[in-house]
Amino acid sequence: MATAEAPLREIIKSISFTKFPLRTIDTFFVAEKIEKPRLYCYPPPPPPLEQSQSSIRATAAGVPEDLASLPRLPTFDVKSLCILTALRFIDYDFDVEYTSEPDASPDKQLPFLLFCDGSVLCGKEIMGRLRGVVPGPSSTSDASDRKDSSAALERLWFPETDLPSELVYRTMAERNLVPAIEYMAWGDPVGRECIGVERYLGHYPGIIQSILGWIKSSEVIQGLKMMQPEYTAGNSMRLDGGTVYETAFHALDSLLVLFEDVGDSRMFLVGKRSLLDAVVFSCISVALDAPVDSPLRKALLCKNEYRRVLDYALRLRRLYFS
Repeated sequence: MATAEAPLREIIKSISFTKFPLRTIDTFFVAEKIEKPRLYCYPPPPPPLEQSQSSIRATAAGVPEDLASLPRLPTFDVKSLCILTALRFIDYDFDVEYTSEPDASPDKQLPFLLFCDGSVLCGKEIMGRLRGVVPGPSSTSDASDRKDSSAALERLWFPETDLPSELVYRTMAERNLVPAIEYMAWGDPVGRECIGVERYLGHYPGIIQSILGWIKSSEVIQGLKMMQPEYTAGNSMRLDGGTVYETAFHALDSLLVLFEDVGDSRMFLVGKRSLLDAVVFSCISVALDAPVDSPLRKALLCKNEYRRVLDYALRLRRLYFS
């Protein structure tokens, strides 16, 4: 019995727990060991025959013959395709694991890159490492010198291009073309149903799809308004889709000067593989492949001034994703 002279905690301390039988429980979870870096990203778009009726109605204008014969994109998500393309450009040896659960990523967004040593790089960190602006691990251990570690990715970053304004063009594409693709998937009512709900959230039950789709659409629209205040319509603070696409066309028109010399003898915008090519190719390809006749898709298919842009995207797609 515990007394003032012998408090309960002192009695507990005096008990020898080593006399109790010890039971060992086997580990119920063992982390998977991977042989090479693995990129987790959204899956490919469904084949045309597996698209829903809403997707078929959205593309009632039909698919041009040169698009129908193309290899399927490895992912329907523009950010996943951008990272995947950039890694293909530098001949990086990696595996791809498809998932539709962004909560598996440390920053709750796809894609992310898992290395054999357990380290992880998220989408922005991968792009930063490839730009050479995000330093790699400072460790001098053997692990940092392995080809399958995150340190190895830093040594493969894209070198300086011969075009001083490449960074300006790339930033312009990221700020104007990527938001147009996000609006197409989440802001446009038809796109939200055919792309946002069916492709991003198609693995959830119907009622959950609707709820999560509404939440995601609100988040994307709010993010676009904060990033580009000029997207709002007057004083109503309502996102103006026409302004989003108009801004994207201005950026595309500014890029046309780079497409003048692009052809069979020159595959890339700045004469060599670059992150600018990864961003522009991804935006154009996702817009063309979407089950929505967006203004961007219509212009790429119908306007002669964008014919070089279309040919450029088709050529790279056949080269890197056949």
